[in-house]
Amino acid sequence: MARSKELVPGVGRLSRSQVFARRALYKGIKKTEKPAATEAATTKEVQVGGEKNSAKRLVPTSKAPRFYPAEDVRQPKKSRKSPKPTKLRSSITPGTVLILLAGRFRGKRVVFLKQLSSGLLLVTGPYKVNGVPLRRVNQAYVIATSTKLDLGDFKVDEKISDSYFAKPTAKGHRSAEAEFFSEGKPKEKEAFPESKSSDQKAVDAAVIAAVKKTESLNKYLKANGFLDLAIALPLPPILPPYSTTIIVVTVVSRLFFTVPFSVWAKNRQWRVENLVNPQLRQEISQLQKKAVQDMRHDGFRGDRDAALAEVNKRSNILLKARRTELLKTHRCSSFLTMLVPPLTQLPLFVGFSLVLNNASQSPSVLDSESFLTLTSLSHSDPTATLPIVLGLITLANVETARWFAGAAALEREKKVEKWAADRRAKGETVVEPRKVVQASLRALSVARILIASVVPGSIQVYWVVSAGFGLVQSWTLDWWHARRTQARHETPAGPSQSTS
Repeated sequence: MARSKELVPGVGRLSRSQVFARRALYKGIKKTEKPAATEAATTKEVQVGGEKNSAKRLVPTSKAPRFYPAEDVRQPKKSRKSPKPTKLRSSITPGTVLILLAGRFRGKRVVFLKQLSSGLLLVTGPYKVNGVPLRRVNQAYVIATSTKLDLGDFKVDEKISDSYFAKPTAKGHRSAEAEFFSEGKPKEKEAFPESKSSDQKAVDAAVIAAVKKTESLNKYLKANGFLDLAIALPLPPILPPYSTTIIVVTVVSRLFFTVPFSVWAKNRQWRVENLVNPQLRQEISQLQKKAVQDMRHDGFRGDRDAALAEVNKRSNILLKARRTELLKTHRCSSFLTMLVPPLTQLPLFVGFSLVLNNASQSPSVLDSESFLTLTSLSHSDPTATLPIVLGLITLANVETARWFAGAAALEREKKVEKWAADRRAKGETVVEPRKVVQASLRALSVARILIASVVPGSIQVYWVVSAGFGLVQSWTLDWWHARRTQARHETPAGPSQSTS
């Protein structure tokens, strides 16, 4: 069956005729011949007495009115539609525990009693357990759980129908004039009808008796559904609950699960730049002398260029071995420093995105909340503002990576660029990993815009907040790294100062 995905609320991607064609509804059209309609006679033959009259005469079957209305009277248009009872989902049976997705009691668990003639579901909390009275709800806004109560032979009274929930139409005892001159006194609250209170107690008694048969079922009904966090947080009324919850959960999860590992990795990077690399620069002359001694011991023979190439080759081998040894001594190997932060962020990012995607599937309470340019949290941004903001934040994270670079790092980059330019002048192909990574991240910024344009609005909010948090985190850690490096260079090293 072809699904017409909504572009915006109320506007489908496919037209009605396209859905008709894709579902192949034309194959099931019944073509039956209707019996020929017999036309009613407009005249009838009557007997007429009198000598001067003929014995028979044709007269109209319906007499024309003497007077005609001054204006045409509108006749109601005949409708061929006939009301059909709403089909109840197979997963909903009497005694099934449901989760409400909308309304005053959204997130609450209720017990299904029966389906009313209007198609709505009659449910109860029970009221004594979780405060939900007898209510009518649309089955499109409930989730049927696998928990069921055995209500036995209990049947709801026939008087509890759709008319039972109709509001009273009787006027209040105060007139408009009396209410105007009542000096701002509030209107007296009408007492809850005793008949409805007794009906509620009778229904709850049977349901609570069934609840007591199962252990811990009372606590299960008291607990709310998966959207409790957004409802339970003490948020100001002006803030949208679900969007604010997404933002709060994103920030808290990043603070507790990703920031510690990022600080750990930055600390290891600082030890490499300020402990390992300076030590290697001090020992490079000794390593070159050792390489020359090894060549003499091995009896190397060759011209000057061959000797220089051999010295560089052996020095690089000794330098790599010494670097590995120092990295192990200071516990700052590059492999773990680069691998651990992404591994801690990726499962959290993917998992939370999947949770929000499932929560946005229709019917969802997220469909009732708008945020910024989003018309609904369960639909993508129609203006594509949030996806563009996401791409710009990702691009800013790439372009601002060198803002807090120290003088030594900038000098090292200039030397690398000069070395690469000299190699290219000789006709050699040079691949600079830093520029390759930057180009890849720029392409990722554009790709994130395209991907974010087709996901639900709740995921777009999460991605933008997560990217913004990552940008601030990068700036903060880079600033902290630069301050530590500057403080170390300004502090004079004593004779007994340890390098570890």
